[in-house]
Amino acid sequence: MAKQTDTAEKDKDRRRRERFYRFVAPPLGVWLSARLGFTRDKSFEPDDIDGPLIVCINHACAYDPLFVSAAFKHRVLTFIASEHMVRDPKWGDFFDKYLSLIPHRKGKHANRTALAAIKRVRRGESVFLAPEGEQTWDGLPMPVRPATAGLIRSCKATLVTYMIEGGYLAQPRWAYSARKGRVCGHPVNVYSPETLERMSDEEIEKAISDDLAFDVWEWQKSQPGGPLRYRCIKGGSAEGLERAVCSCPECRRIGGLKTSGDRISCSCGFSMRLEETGFFEQPGPFETVADWEKEDEKNLAALIGTAKTEAGPASGNEDGPAGGDSFELFGDDDVILSKIEKEHSSREEARGRLSLRYEGGDFCLTIGGFRFGFEEIEEMMMVLAGRVLFSTEGGYYELFSKTANMRKYVMARETAMSAELIEKQ
Repeated sequence: MAKQTDTAEKDKDRRRRERFYRFVAPPLGVWLSARLGFTRDKSFEPDDIDGPLIVCINHACAYDPLFVSAAFKHRVLTFIASEHMVRDPKWGDFFDKYLSLIPHRKGKHANRTALAAIKRVRRGESVFLAPEGEQTWDGLPMPVRPATAGLIRSCKATLVTYMIEGGYLAQPRWAYSARKGRVCGHPVNVYSPETLERMSDEEIEKAISDDLAFDVWEWQKSQPGGPLRYRCIKGGSAEGLERAVCSCPECRRIGGLKTSGDRISCSCGFSMRLEETGFFEQPGPFETVADWEKEDEKNLAALIGTAKTEAGPASGNEDGPAGGDSFELFGDDDVILSKIEKEHSSREEARGRLSLRYEGGDFCLTIGGFRFGFEEIEEMMMVLAGRVLFSTEGGYYELFSKTANMRKYVMARETAMSAELIEKQ
């Protein structure tokens, strides 16, 4: 009897979500057009495809699920989405009640997510996913996440690769405000279940990667009338950029950048203007955010290399204790550490200064009384611009800041771990 009641409740939830989707999706395209300049390829009719779909996109901005919902308005889509959405104190209950979601814990192995998606598709649902795993920071494509091809093959559904052009410039991941310009959505390829069955995992992954590879800067340069302009709905075009780039091109300091209006600057006197096209005003050290991030990677690698060879007071770092075995590479105040529990709940564990430190020959993150060595962290990823999610044997955690550049900690760990692997070979 309990099982029948549970099944009835699930059917009731599904019908409620379907009704909400069918009510909201049709006018959504009108709203997106007015707000961001979104248009879709109207010659493509998803209803002409039999059976459930797997819709894969290039993940350009936070509006991508809305773009796809408007384009596939007669198809009720189930979204593989970050688990933080249903944990959100303001909107979590609404998302859980009215949207068909498969919560995915970023920074943690995704076997449970994959199994849930396969079950949904096999009972007839269409699923939306971003195979890159997260939004692009710099407007360039990212690698397809491992196991994506295996998931798609196991679903035995039609695969649609769908391109979003201009989404990054309409809402850069790091930005506080959306911008109105031009965003276009169109299908790239449609792969039947029979076609996918004949392809290897490597071939499926390559097909997705090739279909969805999109360089927004080359796209901008190719516009017949010159680069398109994206005007901020609120604030200036550079505001929030310090959450993406972290090192000053003049003084090389990590974490000292600030933005106001259309300019990003450093206390050393450096200043540069970001235009509405997304390009930096020239002449300048960089043309695009992607160029700046390459420089950040070099500067972080140099800092990590210095820490390993010249740690402690002997290198001139006054923070190092006697013995020279610990010092802070960089840090931020007002960061919150939370432990994420079951049923999408979380508990604050510490609040204060987050430090990247080099201690006793190892890199680690410290906050409050907590210490997380880089090697004990299984995986580390970000949600939006201010949340870092990671897992260890001790649990699943989130680091959050409204204003700090949290990405530099993820980049530093990737750099340090890559260097460690090279040394071990």
